Amino acid sequence: MRGSLSKAEGGIVAADRITITEVAKLANTSTATVSHYLNGKFEKMSASTRESIRRTIEQTGYVPGIQARSLAGKPTGIIAVLILDNTNLWAGQICSGIEGVATSAGFQTVVCNSNFSATREKSYVEKMLSLGVDGFIIQPTTHFRDINMRITSAGKPVVFYDCDTFDFRTSWVKSNLYNGMYAAITECIDRGYERFVFAGSNVDNRSRQERFSGFSDAVSARDLTYETVTIGHVAPSADELAKWFMLHLNTARRTLVCVPNQWALDRVYQALMRQRQLVPDRVGLLGMNNANWAHLTSPSISTIVEPVYEEGVLACQMLLDMMSERTASARQEILDCTTRWLETTR
Repeated sequence: MRGSLSKAEGGIVAADRITITEVAKLANTSTATVSHYLNGKFEKMSASTRESIRRTIEQTGYVPGIQARSLAGKPTGIIAVLILDNTNLWAGQICSGIEGVATSAGFQTVVCNSNFSATREKSYVEKMLSLGVDGFIIQPTTHFRDINMRITSAGKPVVFYDCDTFDFRTSWVKSNLYNGMYAAITECIDRGYERFVFAGSNVDNRSRQERFSGFSDAVSARDLTYETVTIGHVAPSADELAKWFMLHLNTARRTLVCVPNQWALDRVYQALMRQRQLVPDRVGLLGMNNANWAHLTSPSISTIVEPVYEEGVLACQMLLDMMSERTASARQEILDCTTRWLETTR
């Protein structure tokens, strides 16, 4: 029978899913008091009552029904975070920023990896809506308008990150990758670099396009030229890149190799070290978002720094403001990148 209980050595166990009413009865208290316990409201609760509820929940394996809370119109304390790729350091940094703010405010996060798939993104949104999450923080695919309409029509707030939706009716936060790249390349030109190599992935999404545009526009503005070498997550290897550099680097003119993807910098660095004598006097190296280790190499690597953690913090703060109705209007924030100049661009 549902909710029936039996005694067992070491305490009470549940024969089936137990209800909050049964937990209250076993703990010799009211359902309201158990509800307050579950929501962290201990101010008017004695230590003995708190311990009795804790012990009863532990012994019975009681799990609060989140969908029941959602259907009752009550907050679930959960924020859904959708991300395009959760396998890299960038994802860890932004999720850490979101999580820190959410936890401090009493919320938990559920991270969903859309893997650049609009279909998968839509499926996750529907699943999270069915679970009654309180809000969304989304790094969108190309279908952000449809996603925004679906979420807002369901009465849930949403903040987009790592994108400019070109729609000031939506709330979003991003880093200015274009200006960050443009400023760093312009500084390198002022330092005497005359030739440039863009060593990165295919320019197949918004952030990659923004980085490439900042690079190419800065070079073109000074009537200089550049080459590109395409790098994927697996190939080319460091050995293959070393061969490419040996064939294509013209050391008669100071050359800067720019690596816009943090996961590619180590391979490029290893490849250039085959011609260690050229770095940095004839060949410079500039990475992006590798500040956590780029200072440990010899020579240390200059790197553009995107405020990823801060972007996650701000995105979550914006969502919490929307959820508490402290602000009814849409909000947009753009954060500046900086450059850490080290030995590879002297």
